[in-house]
Amino acid sequence: MSNSSFSGSSILILLFLLLGQLNDVFSQQKELTLEDAILKQYSKFYPERLWKLQWIPETETYSFIERRGNSQTLVVHDVAKDVSRDLFTTEELSTLLKSETPIRVFPIISWLNANSFRFSIGSKYYRVNIAESKAEIKFTLPEKASEITFNDDFSACAFVLDHNLYYLMENGTQIQVTSDGKPGILYGQAVHRSEFGITKGLFWAPDDQKLAFYRMDETMVEDYPLVDISSQPASLRNIKYPMAGRASHHVTLGIFDPQKSTTIYMKTGEPKEQYLTSVTWSPKSDEVYIGLLNRDQNQLKLNSYSASTGILSTTLFEEADNEYVEPEHQLWFIPSDDNKFIWMSEREGFNHLYIYDTEGNLLRPLTTGNWEVEKILGFDDTENYLLIRGTGETTQEFDKRDNTKNATQRFTYLLDYELGGTTILDERLGTHSALLSSNGKYIIENFTSIDTPLETILWSSIGKRIKTLHEAKNPLDEYAVSKPKILSIENGNSDLLYSRIIKPSSFDPSKKYPLLIYLYGGPHAQLVTNRFLAGAPLWMYWMAEQGYIIATIDNRGSANRGIEFEQSTFRQLGAVEMDDQKKFVEYLSDLPYVDNERMGIHGWSFGGFMTINMMLTFPGLFKVGAAGGPVCDWSMYEVMYTERYMDTPQTNEQGYKNANLVDRAKYLEDDLLVIHGTMDNVVVWQHSQSFVESCVDNEVQLDYFIYPGHEHNVRGKDRLHLMKKILYYIDDRIGEP
Repeated sequence: MSNSSFSGSSILILLFLLLGQLNDVFSQQKELTLEDAILKQYSKFYPERLWKLQWIPETETYSFIERRGNSQTLVVHDVAKDVSRDLFTTEELSTLLKSETPIRVFPIISWLNANSFRFSIGSKYYRVNIAESKAEIKFTLPEKASEITFNDDFSACAFVLDHNLYYLMENGTQIQVTSDGKPGILYGQAVHRSEFGITKGLFWAPDDQKLAFYRMDETMVEDYPLVDISSQPASLRNIKYPMAGRASHHVTLGIFDPQKSTTIYMKTGEPKEQYLTSVTWSPKSDEVYIGLLNRDQNQLKLNSYSASTGILSTTLFEEADNEYVEPEHQLWFIPSDDNKFIWMSEREGFNHLYIYDTEGNLLRPLTTGNWEVEKILGFDDTENYLLIRGTGETTQEFDKRDNTKNATQRFTYLLDYELGGTTILDERLGTHSALLSSNGKYIIENFTSIDTPLETILWSSIGKRIKTLHEAKNPLDEYAVSKPKILSIENGNSDLLYSRIIKPSSFDPSKKYPLLIYLYGGPHAQLVTNRFLAGAPLWMYWMAEQGYIIATIDNRGSANRGIEFEQSTFRQLGAVEMDDQKKFVEYLSDLPYVDNERMGIHGWSFGGFMTINMMLTFPGLFKVGAAGGPVCDWSMYEVMYTERYMDTPQTNEQGYKNANLVDRAKYLEDDLLVIHGTMDNVVVWQHSQSFVESCVDNEVQLDYFIYPGHEHNVRGKDRLHLMKKILYYIDDRIGEP
């Protein structure tokens, strides 16, 4: 007999125990790293989707890119026949182009028609004929060309080179449209510092020939110096930066007609310091519509001008507001009636649609209610229904505050064009975004929510669900992260404020956790939405796993809640926003699991302004703060944005004084880290430097860090360094001892 001290049964028990421990190890969730959270949120941890999905013009077919191992394939799917086919792999495209360097990533394509698409590689622009499996170079542009845009049929190109505008035909004929371009005289670029929804400076006419373009004269605007240390010695780079209350640029709109070889300018008149917005061609390419907004931004004229003479044809209507008018959209012409168009306006309190004729007569409002229209998608094939995207309803009445279809949601609406009234395509709470086929028969809708990473559904344009095209798995399923919670609180001013709370996955309600408030708080931003991760960046979930409560609220002044909610900050930036944020902090402080002795705050840009403002206004409330790219003195911020919300320093002296952080630096008591990019051309470096200078003058200590060569935000590989700097700084002061 063996002298072993273990019996056979004992050995078996031991093996079962060991196997159980191994199973526990393997079943444990993975730990999210900060590196992954920062660098891989939009790759590894982004829900899988039909990549580069788009409808092919005038067909019932859509295309997308499918990854297959190390290759990528362009796939098209015929909805009517429910049949898919492969068009090209990256290898086949490389062969077609006779490319010396293999194509690894399928380029972004634009469909021209059912049989051809275009794309670019470097400075070469290709057209691919599918039927013939043939690719040809249509345009080769100078390497330094910018603002590149093509007409719809890909027969002409416009671009900017050395500040001047060029027109290039497919036969190789190149026309230099302007000759006086130089630093301070710019053509074809987005103007007015990209306010008023302006994203481009070149506008092709529907006839695919004529070209409208912005001309911006900045010579009267003061130079602002940026120091570039990439050279030795460092060099000075002057930019034109119009500060509030000071000289602003002058903008005009030109039209180039290649058939006549003529350029004319719209006679938009005086004063020259006005804003040219909502530039739209008429369907017949004979008129151009411009929304002329005065510098005070409280009066708007919608004018039409002759495209052949530049002479004012008519003023269709005017809009005025005691605070401000903010046009952000082009006109949208009715496809079957060139004499009618849709105008977007907040004139009745929320952003809605109004139909006009080209004589300027208001025919009727198309949408009403306490919700915001965000986007027009188009008509169905019968033109009975207009498809739009919008928010849920904002409800003010206390007895209706359980309304769940609120402004944190986004829906696709079917609007009965003749009778009025809207129907929601898919009433599930969350964020819906849709693509309408160009023939108006089908809709592809993406849906996401806190509980749904991504689902793609095919619908008929009259609201009949056809099938699910794609369902994405949660890319964080294997990781230890919690599900966020969206809730609403009252601010004591009859407003509901939407907020987001992220807890550790191992949350214990009996424990006390440090709190980190992340905020923005400014106009044109909404941080809390019902979508995957509740709209939060992934680093917040990493921070929560380090034992933090991470919380955010959208205060008054933020977006998508109606004009009254937004305009409550008029002439007093940083006042009611602070009240709402303070109310939120008070709410959180009362929660039994929040350690109100360990609270921090962090924000960037307007959020940087809010961070410092909170710490100066409520000393001792936060033990630590981190402010990036902060506005510290609104008189040093740009004309268009600042004067909309604050008027000028000359007309609102007290408002600017109240919001000036530089003058109040002496009230800083707690640990504060201020960060700024040295080449910031949005919130110029002078803001935080002035704040530091005031701290020195008042013998107030703070921590300061710069990112040489970076602009308004820190992007690329250096972003990981930035977030480590911020989060470690906060954790050192309020984290677990």
